[in-house]
Amino acid sequence: MSIDTQTWKAFAAEHAPDFARTVFLPGLVADPGHLARLIDDGLRTATLHAPGDLRLRAFRPGAFDYRLTKRFVDTPLADGESAIDWLARTADGDEDCLAVNDIASWNLDLAAEAARIVDELVTDGTHELPSGTDVYTFVAHSGWTPFGIHKDSEPSLIFHLGPSPKEVWVWHDNPFDASRITPSPSFGRITFDIEDHLASAERHLLRPGDFLCIPQDTYHVFRNLGPSAFLGLTVYPVKTRPLITEALWRATRPAEALAAYPAADQVTDRARRLLDDDDTTGGSLADRVAHEITLGQLRLRTNGYLSRPHRTALPRTAPTPGAPLRWSRPGVVTAAPHPGGTTLVARGRTLVVPGPGPADFTGLEKATATTTPFTLDELTAVLPGSLTTERREEIALSLCGTGAVIAP
Repeated sequence: MSIDTQTWKAFAAEHAPDFARTVFLPGLVADPGHLARLIDDGLRTATLHAPGDLRLRAFRPGAFDYRLTKRFVDTPLADGESAIDWLARTADGDEDCLAVNDIASWNLDLAAEAARIVDELVTDGTHELPSGTDVYTFVAHSGWTPFGIHKDSEPSLIFHLGPSPKEVWVWHDNPFDASRITPSPSFGRITFDIEDHLASAERHLLRPGDFLCIPQDTYHVFRNLGPSAFLGLTVYPVKTRPLITEALWRATRPAEALAAYPAADQVTDRARRLLDDDDTTGGSLADRVAHEITLGQLRLRTNGYLSRPHRTALPRTAPTPGAPLRWSRPGVVTAAPHPGGTTLVARGRTLVVPGPGPADFTGLEKATATTTPFTLDELTAVLPGSLTTERREEIALSLCGTGAVIAP
């Protein structure tokens, strides 16, 4: 693990899950350069193979820059190039910077590091992260945060990777005159009168390896003292209504889409038909909704509460016969039985195993806790004997293709 495990466990035990206090932990990241290189590799994969899927935003001082964003998306990282060198090569000036969300979905090793960090936040079993987390990076050279003094609606967990230090100011009280605050849908309320307010803030100097937790709705601003990147973690509070609404829609399996501009009564009729629940062949509507919510949680849980890996980050070829394999994490595969069969959830992706009736995947689920290497044939052997040989081989290959099973 790239961080000081003992210190992180103590932090998680005291402050998770709401992170209500500012906490500074010097030297938490044992090898910040390692995490930085994994970010570089993830950006290289994304910009070379699927740039249109990369959640990247580029900024210049005080503004989001669409043209600069497109330039970054259209400019792949060269072999061996770092993110900060890529920024210097592509940007217009030293005060341009960029942010990338879901960066861990582009590199399996980075995802593994991030998942181990998140695991400690939920390990006591008293709470989960039902809306997941975002692992992001911010790459900059010099100057202030482009959107000024601002606050975020979720806690910010910042792992500074360097190589240059970064200054951070945090305001625990609101010292700002409302007349000098600009409302912002993305960043709450912001101000660009930065230097006028620094004296009333708590200042931290982040060196490579340092960690800072900033509570939600807490004003803060960064100043870059040279080229650097950090790894950020956003832990999302539960978003109850979207979770239930999505589960309801999946559970009712509407046969056809509405027109692009339907009449209001058509929408009402659709809602009535969805909720009438006259088709109970797959269980009651309540049971189906509960099953879909369970599947959503299993997608997150089997991938460490992160976004699932992008397809371009996954293995592109099947393992050779006899090649050693291992599980990417304990619990990376789990089974969700239902009247029509079983849904396997593997590293955030689902695989339906049709019935009749559910199959027993207990042996597979237990096997994911082992650290002993195994072969593809040995993986196939732990799958339910009630399935055909061809079906078991197909499932084994699918588990490799999702990244649930990887090379040692």
